[in-house]
Amino acid sequence: HLPSLAQQGSSLAMLRSSTQNEMAQNRVAQYLSTKGRELNSRVLSALAFRVSSDPFVKVKKMIKDLIVRLMEEANEETEHKGWCDTELSTNEQTRKEKTE
Repeated sequence: HLPSLAQQGSSLAMLRSSTQNEMAQNRVAQYLSTKGRELNSRVLSALAFRVSSDPFVKVKKMIKDLIVRLMEEANEETEHKGWCDTELSTNEQTRKEKTE
């Protein structure tokens, strides 16, 4: 089954929001790191490191890559179906012409 246009749109929106979350996460980590150095706080520096390291980075990347690959495959299948439909209608017309 091919994904509907609405599903593709929501997938792209999720990818955009994920990127925005990563950018916000990096800003927070940078801020905590800066404040940790200013205040000589090991706790803030450690927290900045923990915030910047996302344990699901690989999983998120794999999911994004899979979504992209599935969308490409869906487009290829749609193009192939269009080609098949064109060929079938052409062949049907040829058969009708030859039987007349």
